[in-house]
Amino acid sequence: MDQKLFSTINGLAGRNLFLDRLMVFASNELRFLFIFVLVLQFVTKHSNKKIAIESIVSVILTLGFKKLFNQIKYRPRPFLTRNANVLLSSLQDSSYLSKHTLLAFAVSTTAYLYNKALGKFLYIFSFFIGLSRVWTGVHYPYDILRSSILGTMTSLFVNKLYTVTTRR
Repeated sequence: MDQKLFSTINGLAGRNLFLDRLMVFASNELRFLFIFVLVLQFVTKHSNKKIAIESIVSVILTLGFKKLFNQIKYRPRPFLTRNANVLLSSLQDSSYLSKHTLLAFAVSTTAYLYNKALGKFLYIFSFFIGLSRVWTGVHYPYDILRSSILGTMTSLFVNKLYTVTTRR
C-alpha cells in the first residue's frame, strides 16, 4: 500500500511545472512559516508565549525521538531503491521519519491546543509539507504518517506534562 501510494503521488511530479515548484517550495521553505509564528508568539502584544515555549520543547523532544528511531530503524529513501521522480536533492539517510513533517505537526498541535484557528491554519500547511515530501521523491507516505503521529503525540505529551507541573 505504501509503495502504491508513493507511486501515485510521486508519479504526478514532473507533469506540471507550477505544481512541481509549489511542492519544492512547500518542502524547503514552508518550515520558516512555523518559525515566524513562534517568533510572533514571543514578541507581539497579543501573543501566547506558552505556544512558543511548548512548541520548542516539543520540537527538541521530537528531534531526539527521530535520532533514536533512526539508530534503530533504517529505511532507504525512495529515490535510492526505486525509480522515483526526484525534485529535491536529499541526504541519503533514513527515510523512516520526516524531520520536516515531525516539526510541522509538533508546532501545529501545540498551537491548536491554545488557539484553534491558528492550529487549524498550521495543520493545513503541515499536511502540505508532508504531501510535498512524497511528491518530491524523498519520503514514502507512511514515513509522513508516522511523522505526523509522532509530532502530534509528542506535543500532546509535552502539553500534559506542562499542565501537570504548572498546577503545583
